[in-house]
Amino acid sequence: MLVAAVLAVLALVSACVEADGVGGAQVGERAHSSEAATSPRIPSGTDLPGSSVAVDFARDGSGFALLVECGKTRCRQRVAVLDKGADAWRLERSPLADVTVEHGITATLRVLGPGRALITEGVWPPPDRTWFTSDGGRHWRQGSARPSGTTRVLPEGGTLFEDCTRMDQEGNNCEHARVLTVLPTTGEFRALATQPPLKPPVMPAGQTEDLVFASGRDPRSGRVALAVSEDGGRSWRLSRPRGTGASVWSLRVTGAGKVLYAAEPGELPDEENVKNGLLALHRSTDGGGTWERVWEHRKGVDPRLPARPADRRRRRQPDAPQ
Repeated sequence: MLVAAVLAVLALVSACVEADGVGGAQVGERAHSSEAATSPRIPSGTDLPGSSVAVDFARDGSGFALLVECGKTRCRQRVAVLDKGADAWRLERSPLADVTVEHGITATLRVLGPGRALITEGVWPPPDRTWFTSDGGRHWRQGSARPSGTTRVLPEGGTLFEDCTRMDQEGNNCEHARVLTVLPTTGEFRALATQPPLKPPVMPAGQTEDLVFASGRDPRSGRVALAVSEDGGRSWRLSRPRGTGASVWSLRVTGAGKVLYAAEPGELPDEENVKNGLLALHRSTDGGGTWERVWEHRKGVDPRLPARPADRRRRRQPDAPQ
């Protein structure tokens, strides 16, 4: 949860920095920068039942959440929907059946655009079942768990999914991996015709307005690295943040414009119970061409970024009158 929280904060910071002309971009250079800096208000939803296991949003601020409410033996799974500009979430029918506490929750959710979402259930990859909605969760249609055909480019509103086509002999690790996308109009999977030049495990690492990222092993060094596409998955280039740990298995990217942050999740060396902690943060001001390591884990130290000269100047400015 710490990694997700840090990425959410960094996405907002990057949007504001990009819109303010810090890190290479000038005010007005990108029409979407000022829009990204003005984040929609998201109601907390404290009145919703249970707890959330997956939350995702479209660019207009609408979104979906998977909720679970567990008793002593069984868990009820629900779906909450946030319409654009709404003051509260609304509960909708969930296509997911109740499960036993011993079985656990294996479902997750991805938003494919306003009113559109895909639920996958099962240990990924691949999922056991999928459900798709195009009307804000009022109706769900069960779909296929496997891709049907290929596509050269991510469709508008599309996102990446991971897929393992062959496991190793022990059945513990993926031996051959690829990334898929989903058609936002139907919820169907398609394999990307041009795959990221990475070794398994290959998985989605984030998307911005202009860039698509995948994470995997560098074919040359074997360490975790990024593949970046500037044309919706038609082509890829490698991007190698320096100093990634040998035990790190993935990177996650967030940001706006050319200002990006890459997080290293992994097991903390001095805290055995934290399996997915935050090990390090990298910062890029050129769209992932180069990276600077700006924070690394130390026990008891929160991930606070050092202020850069331009950031300090902005902090000294007085607040605008209310």
